[in-house]
Amino acid sequence: MRTAGSAVLIVAALLLAAVAGPSMWLQRNVVDGAGFAQLAGPLGSNKEFQEGLSALAASQATATLDLPPQLENLAAAVIGSAARGIYSDPGYEAAWTQTLERSHKLTFEAAGNPDIQGDLLLDIAPLMALVGAKVGADLGVKLPTPADVLVNMEQPNVARILPIATTLGAWGVWLALAAVVLLVLGVFVAPRRALALLLAGAGLAVVALVWLLGSGMVESVLANLAVGPEAAKQVGVQLGALARNSWQGGITATFVIAAATAAAGVAALMLGRRRTT
Repeated sequence: MRTAGSAVLIVAALLLAAVAGPSMWLQRNVVDGAGFAQLAGPLGSNKEFQEGLSALAASQATATLDLPPQLENLAAAVIGSAARGIYSDPGYEAAWTQTLERSHKLTFEAAGNPDIQGDLLLDIAPLMALVGAKVGADLGVKLPTPADVLVNMEQPNVARILPIATTLGAWGVWLALAAVVLLVLGVFVAPRRALALLLAGAGLAVVALVWLLGSGMVESVLANLAVGPEAAKQVGVQLGALARNSWQGGITATFVIAAATAAAGVAALMLGRRRTT
């Protein structure tokens, strides 16, 4: 009876741990604004992404000007050149971080409010300020820079999963605590605790392996969630690669914990055999 109870508790602990790890990762890197800005920060240095961002910033900046038709093309060319040059600006990194944090706040506010049509919203006002400053420095003309420049990225598939990510993220720590409690209880009630430790370690290694295999599929999953032009899918792939890399630390740590748990079980088994001889 104790053996069966121990097995049920350990299996339940492993199942909870399998969900708790990704949930805590979601809370830290997706739901939390600062964490998301850190995760997606390297995307701002990707050349392909910069090209699309430059075009977006230039078109939004040009739209703020009320110019005669004969000057629109000239203004667009000047602003476009300035937009492509902001990536060497010392303030670009801070402006990109602000863009990510402001966009994250707007997007998650919409995702959590049933009265708002949820979607991915991008607020590029910090980048627009850089473009305006560069145009002003080059031409001596003040370019209007609104406080908010919102762009709807029109990614309904991604927007629909944000409330789910928020819910899972909020439960991550509690699931992890429950997994630890159940695992300790499972080992404690086991008639052969050394063997229970060994099996628990093996189970944790399986959980980490499942995470490792799952992390390799993140790029294709995000690419398939993205709709619209190929550029949107490429952003999904690039974010998927960043997510996969950020998750490797947790996977490695779980493998280490699994090895330590299994080693403790092996040591306890050897010690028990010596006492009986």
